[in-house]
Amino acid sequence: MSNLAAAKEAYDAFGRGDLEALKFTDDVTWSTSDELPLGGETHGREAVISNFSQIPDHWSEFSVTPERFMEDGDTVIVTGTQKAVGKKGGSFEAPFVHLLEYRDGQTCRGEFYGDSAKAQKALAN
Repeated sequence: MSNLAAAKEAYDAFGRGDLEALKFTDDVTWSTSDELPLGGETHGREAVISNFSQIPDHWSEFSVTPERFMEDGDTVIVTGTQKAVGKKGGSFEAPFVHLLEYRDGQTCRGEFYGDSAKAQKALAN
């Protein structure tokens, strides 16, 4: 399976809530804005899965919809739209960029870039 196909499969699995189907290396590093709950750098497959499983603790609705996938060797770049509704009812919609690095068909590094200011505002309201 190509890295591009693996990225598409990962987004499908995440979208349906099948976190165990996500293919991470044991030493994966996941990076998101440290301004948000669950943000910063997370290390290891189990820690990343645990982090993802806590998203509903902060958001009553949460989705990332990929719109474009671009592959360059072991890297896949994904752009799309992130939407979420916070537990207090605040919501946001914003574009995102996701850089995924692969090793042997598994994600070994993920970097998620989104609008953390909009997300923070939604969580506060």
